[in-house]
Amino acid sequence: MREADAVIDWTCAAMIGALAGGAFWAVAVYALIAAQGTPAAWISVVIVAVVLVAVGTGLFRSTGSAERRCYGAGLVLAPFTGLVPVVVFAAAGVAAEVGAGL
Repeated sequence: MREADAVIDWTCAAMIGALAGGAFWAVAVYALIAAQGTPAAWISVVIVAVVLVAVGTGLFRSTGSAERRCYGAGLVLAPFTGLVPVVVFAAAGVAAEVGAGL
């Protein structure tokens, strides 16, 4: 970290990430269910997640304000908040498909 960087409040950043992540995953799961899990829907969700991380990283690195750095860190954290449940349920779905095919 550079000497001039503002110190951020990680509690605030985590709260911003949790709120943004909740909104992101609510929309993402709705889109995946509505599209019946098509690959295009998954690709769209991944693209939006990558954009969130890129915007958050840019905001975090480019500003000197502690408040804006909190928002940047929160945006970086947002897509990762629901990643574990998505991986678990996706693995369960794949296991069910493989088990049904045997």
